This record gives sequence, C-alpha cells and structure tokens, in this order.
Amino acid sequence: MPKQRSKKRHTKCRFFICLLFSLLLFNWPVQTYCLTGRLDINTATQQELQELPYIGKQRAEDIIRYRREHGAFTSLDDLLNVSNIGEKSLEAISPYLSIGSSAQSSKADTASFHKKITTRPGDIVTLPDEKYFHTLVDFIRSAKQTIDISMFLFKTTSSPKNKAALLLKELTKAKSRGVAIRVVLENSGYEESINKENQKVARKLRKNGIKVYFDSPDTTNHAKVIVIDNRYSFIGSHNLSHSALSMNHEFSLLIDNRNLAGELVHYIEEIR
Repeated sequence: MPKQRSKKRHTKCRFFICLLFSLLLFNWPVQTYCLTGRLDINTATQQELQELPYIGKQRAEDIIRYRREHGAFTSLDDLLNVSNIGEKSLEAISPYLSIGSSAQSSKADTASFHKKITTRPGDIVTLPDEKYFHTLVDFIRSAKQTIDISMFLFKTTSSPKNKAALLLKELTKAKSRGVAIRVVLENSGYEESINKENQKVARKLRKNGIKVYFDSPDTTNHAKVIVIDNRYSFIGSHNLSHSALSMNHEFSLLIDNRNLAGELVHYIEEIR
C-alpha cells in the first residue's frame, strides 16, 4: 500500500509539473513578426514568403514553384492560378505583396519586418529611436476602447512616407472602429510655427470625429504621453513628427501598468 500511495503521489506530481509548464509556455509573452511595407512577389524567397501572414510554408512553396514554371507574375490576380490560393486567400494576402515590375513600385514597397511586442502586467519595454513608431502603430491597431494623447508637437506632411501622417491615419482607423480618442496639444505662447502644425493636425483629427484640445498659451505642454486602453503607457522623448519617429536619437518606454495608466489619463485630463 505505501508503494501504491507513493506511486500515485509521484504521478500527481508529474501531472502538476506538466500543467505548470504548459501554463507558463502558453502565457509567456512572445514576440511575433510584423510587416512594414510590401514584399515583391517576383523576388521574394520562400523563407520570406512563408513568414508572411496567411501564407505559410505550403503556399510559399506553391508560389515559388509556379514562378519557376510560368515566369514572373504580372499581376497579383495571377496568384489565383497557384494551388491553395483562392479569392478569399488572395484578398487576405494582397496587402502584404507587390509586383516589382509595376510602374508604381518603389523603395517604399520593400518589405521589412519588426518584432511585435506582447507584454504582461508590470512589464517595461525600452523603445529607442524607430522602435517607438513601429510599436505604437501595433498598439494603436490593437486598441479596443480608448487612446489618450498629450503631445508637444504633432507635425505631418503630404509625403506618403511621413511617419506622423501614417500615425494620424492609424488613429482615424481606430476611431472608425469605435475607439474613443482624446488628444491634447501644445498651444504655444512663443512659437507660432508649433501652433501652425498642431492646428493643422487638429483640423484633420476633428474632421474624423476625434476630440482635440489645446493647453493654455501661458503654460507649455511639453509632455509626450500616450495611454492605450487605460493600460499601456508610452512615455519618453518622442514627439509625433517624422524626424522624431525616424531620424533623431529618441528614447521612450512602454509600461504595462493599469495604475500608472490611470494616473496619466487623469494628468492629461487636467491639462485640457
């Protein structure tokens, strides 16, 4: 009998160890690849293709095989001739692909990858330089309820590569899917060029139903804070301008903490 009890205890112990390992494995924060730009379907390697969403190893092999047997694709619609790719599949993968021979293709269409950050409560993630932009875009796209912003400068241009303009588009998309967004911008009492840029962005945001406020010209709002879903806080040196998001040496943090997020939202509310 003692041996049987010992065996049962050993079996239970192994069971709980396996259960604990499984919970840790499936709940541990992971980093997945996120796409910036488009991948040229005529020059992409199998490895590059299979890393794209909705493609995977089998479809990547089929695309490479079709390209080898029939030559370069002249249109993304040609993918319908590839096995395992139907109309719904084509619709899903088209945003990630381009035709290199197209007159409209450019360096901007070249795909690159960055690691998408997943956090757990209490995590602090460093966001130097361009990492801030890519991470902020990912979290805006994942926002479900609210986005609160306090920013010294929000400056956009008409260039399709302008990163601040791309963020403005992402905020507009978030608003259209029901996310409540509030933005507080600097109203400078000494620098009219800052006011000009902030007011230009404010008009675009308000046109799309986003609430925008300005601080008093007697006080400089130098805070650069973004809070998403009352949980994720972006704090640091980055303004929302192309130079800050892509060229300057800037440093910010992403903090997953609801208490801090609540305090920052309250702070932003007081500014406006």
